[in-house]
Amino acid sequence: MDVKKRRKGKLILKAAVICLLYVFLFAESQHSLPASAAAQPVNTNASQEARSLLFYLSSISGKKLITGQHDYLESPDELNNKLKTISGSYAGLHGYELGAISNQSAEAAAKQRNNVISSAIQWDRKGGIVAMTFHQPLPGTARTWKNVQAKLTQEQFDMYVTPGTQEYNQLIADLDDVAVYLKKLRDADVPVLWRPYHEMNGDWFWWGKKDNFEQLWTIMYNRFVNVHHLNNLIWVWNANAPNPNSAPYAAVFPGLSKVDILAADIYDNDFRDSYYQGLLALSGGKPIAIGENGELPSAKVLAKQPKWVYAMTFGKLLTEQNSTREIKTFMNANNTLTLPDLIKAKEALSK
Repeated sequence: MDVKKRRKGKLILKAAVICLLYVFLFAESQHSLPASAAAQPVNTNASQEARSLLFYLSSISGKKLITGQHDYLESPDELNNKLKTISGSYAGLHGYELGAISNQSAEAAAKQRNNVISSAIQWDRKGGIVAMTFHQPLPGTARTWKNVQAKLTQEQFDMYVTPGTQEYNQLIADLDDVAVYLKKLRDADVPVLWRPYHEMNGDWFWWGKKDNFEQLWTIMYNRFVNVHHLNNLIWVWNANAPNPNSAPYAAVFPGLSKVDILAADIYDNDFRDSYYQGLLALSGGKPIAIGENGELPSAKVLAKQPKWVYAMTFGKLLTEQNSTREIKTFMNANNTLTLPDLIKAKEALSK
């Protein structure tokens, strides 16, 4: 057998093992996993790792919720470590940041992003799930939070999504820059829940509340999938919960053909049923999630809204908006999954 055939055989074996892993790791034995289109990635060339992860997320909808914790670019493990200290367990999902937003030099931003990538690879190897946020400064401007929240008129925004303009070229350059780091995760076989341009139905980011937001989403999607071949990405469309400051979900939804998971950011302990039902109705059966939360969803909330597949607490809000008792209760609930839960299941499978 030649080298190419041996390599192909190893890849096929690896794919089979991954599929079996997710089937036995996360599914209850008396339930079969869904085989519907809802569990299929929108990128037809998605990696086996990405396919298996999305398959798993579809399978736990209505049964389990993955605990999640977001960390900042400058300190990619700080809050997840703090969560472990408080509760005794790491979250099952670790959220990271790839937007350089503290006025760093290009060199400093690259170093910080590489630290994020290193942590994410290690996290994946432990058995955890990786999510990536991208607070992108306005293309062509300094890496500051002010530029993430730059105010653009509709006419100004249009220039960034019009091929041939200087603004469009700056956008592409920024996308190509962040793709360098996502490729490192791809080459390490790490599937990523990719949640760019979140809260786009609010007006606090430069991409927010634009009539043609779908064009921006499509530009990134096509660039990452067709040019950079980032087949490890699972595309998470993450709106803000509709409220007086943010538009209805449907106003900025790019369509099911470009979205794998639908998520909502929910704050102020306001887990209204309308936020849940509205996203569920738009999902077409695809997984839905709480992309960001401050206060943790209570057992009462999760009993009424069982189809959330994960909830990611945002940064320092972990302890600013939750007591030690509330954190421990959430992390040790029967219907939540932490990293130790995933590791134990993997160990059982390997015996």
